[in-house]
Amino acid sequence: MTDARTRVVSAAAGVAVLAVGVVLGSGPLRAALLGQTGDRIDALEAEVGRADARVEAADEHADRAVDYVDATAPTLLIGLLPDASVVLVSAPGASGEVRDAVASRLPLAGAVEAGSVTVGAGWDDLATGEYRAALADQVAPSLVGVDATDVATVLAHAFVQGATGGAPSGADHTDVSAAGTDRGAVLWDLLEQSELAIGEPAARADAVVIVAGDGEATEALVAAFAAYDAPVTVVGAPASITAETRRDDVATVASSDWTLGSITAVATLAETLEGQRPHYGDGEVPGLLGVS
Repeated sequence: MTDARTRVVSAAAGVAVLAVGVVLGSGPLRAALLGQTGDRIDALEAEVGRADARVEAADEHADRAVDYVDATAPTLLIGLLPDASVVLVSAPGASGEVRDAVASRLPLAGAVEAGSVTVGAGWDDLATGEYRAALADQVAPSLVGVDATDVATVLAHAFVQGATGGAPSGADHTDVSAAGTDRGAVLWDLLEQSELAIGEPAARADAVVIVAGDGEATEALVAAFAAYDAPVTVVGAPASITAETRRDDVATVASSDWTLGSITAVATLAETLEGQRPHYGDGEVPGLLGVS
């Protein structure tokens, strides 16, 4: 009997609590107890609802914009890079999204992705500093047209010559010939074995795209690649394009939206092949695309 009475009392208490909740939720008692606070709660709830609607509308607008850019990209880029051999280089810490976005646009302009290479994770590892110094001493005699002796510069040039098979602008042709045709392959093999380089190097490069990553490593790569004939375009998030990277002898594209940024990057490659070295910020578009 006691258990039955307990259950009845508990049930009655539950109904009472529910009834109080309903009364407080709406009606005179809610207004009496909460006063203006209740009005503010109502206003806040309404504002949250409007904010959710605005977010949903913005997402739909963004999706339509992406679809539009993707649909117009083939027309915008057609014929800008006919048969151009482009090498894609990823610095340590570079965004894979940026790299993939640019790579996907190259064929639309008629370009060929001649090589796709990445700087290995051990490039600036403090624990392997002595090993890299020894490696720099080993590869330095195989480099053409490089007089530098500091480790970072020597290895950066080894990376360039291994990835492209090229020699610095103005290098003595006699020295280039004497170094042999397999010079680049030998350098690349050494870097790969040392886990400082990953990917497929190119036989030649008409243009180079460097996807910016960690500051010092990116700057060393940019300085090295800029010393060669193939024009360089550095791409990445605005924060990754530093003052040291934004040099007069390279082009840069800083973007936070790589649906559009990838189109700007490919168009910028075309401009560099004409001798220009522009610098584009977030949302900016090259004039040769005919849009503003």
